[in-house]
Amino acid sequence: MNTIGFNIIQLIFLVCSTAIFSMSAAQIKHINLDNENAPNEPAIVISNAQKIYAAANVNRFYSIDLSSSEFQAVKKQTATSRLGVYGDPVLHFLDTTLFYTHLSKTPQKAYGDWFDRIVVQKISNPEKWEEKSYSVGYNDGKMQDKPWVSSDTISDYKRSFYVTWTEFDKYDSDNPEDRSRIRFSKYTLQSDSFTEAITISDTTGDCLDGDNTLEGATTAIGANGEIHAVWAGYENIYWDCSKDGGITWQKDRIIAKQPGGWDIAMPNIMRANGMPFIVSDTKRNRLYVCWSDQHEGQADVWLKYSSNGGMTWSERIRINQNKTDRHCYFPNISIDQNTGKVYIAYYDQQHSSQKKFYDIYLSVLDPSVSENPKITRVTKQSIPLPGPNVFYGDYLDLDLSNKKLAVVYTTYYNRTTAIELAHASTDNFALESSQIEPYSFTVDDYSTKDSMYAYLNVQQLGKLKYKSKSGVKSEKSTTRIRRNIKANELNTDILIDSLSNVYPLKYKLKIKEINGKRYIKSEKKIGRIRFPGTPVF
Repeated sequence: MNTIGFNIIQLIFLVCSTAIFSMSAAQIKHINLDNENAPNEPAIVISNAQKIYAAANVNRFYSIDLSSSEFQAVKKQTATSRLGVYGDPVLHFLDTTLFYTHLSKTPQKAYGDWFDRIVVQKISNPEKWEEKSYSVGYNDGKMQDKPWVSSDTISDYKRSFYVTWTEFDKYDSDNPEDRSRIRFSKYTLQSDSFTEAITISDTTGDCLDGDNTLEGATTAIGANGEIHAVWAGYENIYWDCSKDGGITWQKDRIIAKQPGGWDIAMPNIMRANGMPFIVSDTKRNRLYVCWSDQHEGQADVWLKYSSNGGMTWSERIRINQNKTDRHCYFPNISIDQNTGKVYIAYYDQQHSSQKKFYDIYLSVLDPSVSENPKITRVTKQSIPLPGPNVFYGDYLDLDLSNKKLAVVYTTYYNRTTAIELAHASTDNFALESSQIEPYSFTVDDYSTKDSMYAYLNVQQLGKLKYKSKSGVKSEKSTTRIRRNIKANELNTDILIDSLSNVYPLKYKLKIKEINGKRYIKSEKKIGRIRFPGTPVF
């Protein structure tokens, strides 16, 4: 590139007052937990009505005090352990004991080799980080990856804590002799120790961390203490069960096909998945499993249930309302044991025609009423996807306790990853129409070498006024656009500019919303980008 150019773009939107959203009075509150050091893969657990704990890659821990103002509510900490902390966090309460499960960073070992066990920390005082670390599943020379947990609080096995994960003989190996499998270990408060890990999958997968690898093992506890486990591999969803507290397991059964596999190739993101998650309604003796796959071409979120302990399963139920070619993935699930309602959160691209943006949606299934879920938007502004060169994590998380629901997810506003928390009462988990930002903006600097494309996501009618100046000081060019946003452009991504050979690049976004005769003005700087690399703000 021989020319260093300078480009300033200004966008002005005059937005009319007719909103496309009609929702009931909302109680959802949003809190930005962290936007430093590119956090992702968040986890969450509700302690009580005023306290929530969250975690994110690789060693971030958050205490959220809901009794404080939002600006004072979040305490950020660096999680530590004698066994090291390196991502894939999971948070869980057993009675009043908080467990923090994650990958290891074993001292004196190199990257890759240090993932030699699963680490479970029993946190006695989160604020002061007083904890006890347990080594789980160490198997010399093998990698231990992606744990999920559950616990028994109702049966003869109550006060037991269960961990499932994937073991790799050699991660990313294409040697057919190197295999992956699902592993299991059990902890009890009485013994204060974990059992020796056992393999619960009857088959093995490859080690390429893809569709033919056995991954995503989650568990749920039945009314009599049965441990129900599900995982994915070979374009199947597998189910297994233990009825003696995890000592012995039944033969694996395929309960659903997963066309396209769990490793879903999605546009504008490094990787996406449709891993299965399972919950158990112990009062009504029903199991629910959700996942995502490409059964109908695009990625959708699906659900199956069993009313006989996993022996037979329902037909698949579509959870997302989006029936276009736009994708839904990264599902996760929770259940209200009192009402039997099932809550599923996921990424949804229904507002983005070019699949440059996504929103978090929540589907609520009340089986006592209908198999058609009630669907609610969680995010107030569509989130730009980061492109294939940014690690964005593999999941979102949600938790439900005492009529409080919390969803935590990764965002990419202003070209940096951040963690956002949305929480509200389950009685009225919805957005007010006034909360929703009807536009979003992103820059695609990854689709074509030495080029950038500016996209505007539009979800409301209005007038677009656009002006750009580009070129070096001695030779400038100006582009002006003035036009109405058409009805057929709603819920689409409008390409408003394409640029080449630009150093540096600065975007400035101005919004004017018309609300009757009153104008609401706001201004946001998108940021200055040193092409084609890291943004500077």
